[in-house]
Amino acid sequence: MMGVDTGVPTGWGRRRSMRSMSEINITAFVDVLLVLLIIFMMTSQYLRAGFDVDLPKADTPGLEQRTDPVIVTLSIDKRLAVGDLVVPGLAELQAALRAELGSATRPVFLKADRNVPYGSIVAVMSQIRGAGVQDIGLMTESGEEDWFER
Repeated sequence: MMGVDTGVPTGWGRRRSMRSMSEINITAFVDVLLVLLIIFMMTSQYLRAGFDVDLPKADTPGLEQRTDPVIVTLSIDKRLAVGDLVVPGLAELQAALRAELGSATRPVFLKADRNVPYGSIVAVMSQIRGAGVQDIGLMTESGEEDWFER
């Protein structure tokens, strides 16, 4: 069987095999990219410093802002964040705010959970005021609060 003539020149078989070798199989490459994409999508949810809070509701129109505010978040379990930066405690809040604001005069919005005690909100607002902020606002969701009906 070694010397059988197939009617095809001997060089043709080599060229054909070389041509198929030059094609790139990207299936494995796409599989790896999809796995990496899924990993990045899942871990990016944990990299956000902001956390979910249950805001109180107010049936008032929103304020129109001329400058981009800094958002301070206070959760029910006493976690604090300035923008995307988690602050270890109330004592470090002023330094984190000063670093975020720099020399700019921007408003600061306090985004506190509806179940946070009033005294804790006042303490955080006092620290914000101590950082030199003059314009402080409280964030709410639109709707009517049902606290009085409970």
